Amino acid sequence: MKRNLIGTSSLVVLSLLLSATGAYAQAAVQAHVPFAFMVGTTQLPGGSYKITAESMHTIMIRNCKTNATILSLVQPKYPGEKSWKLVFKHRGNQYLLTEIWGAEGSNGMTLRAPKPAKELEEASGPANADKLVEIALK
Repeated sequence: MKRNLIGTSSLVVLSLLLSATGAYAQAAVQAHVPFAFMVGTTQLPGGSYKITAESMHTIMIRNCKTNATILSLVQPKYPGEKSWKLVFKHRGNQYLLTEIWGAEGSNGMTLRAPKPAKELEEASGPANADKLVEIALK
C-alpha cells in the first residue's frame, strides 16, 4: 500500500513538472480502442483515450470515461508515410501499444517495450511472430 502511494505521488509530481514545460505540449488526439492493451507494464481497458505529447520524450494517455491517466516515455521516430494512428503489437491475447503517428510526414513516437516483452520476443523467435493492429486517431 505504501509503495503504491509513493508511485502515485511520484507520477503526480512528474506530471506537474512536465506541465511546466508547456512549450512542448501539443493538441490532444483521441482514439477509441476496442480492446484492453498494455502501455509498458500497465494494463489499460478498452475505451476512448486522449493522447497528448507532454514533451519530446513523454506522452500522457487518459481514459475519457474514468480519467485514469498514465505517462509513458517515448522515442521520436522520423517522418514516414504513416498517418494519424496507433500501432499495437498483438501476440496471443495481449495487445501492446508500440507506436503513435501523426499527420503524414510528421514525426511519430515509439513506446519503449517493457523488459519482459523483449525477453519473450527473443525466447519465442520468429515462429510466434507479432501481428500489428492499427487504430485511427481522431
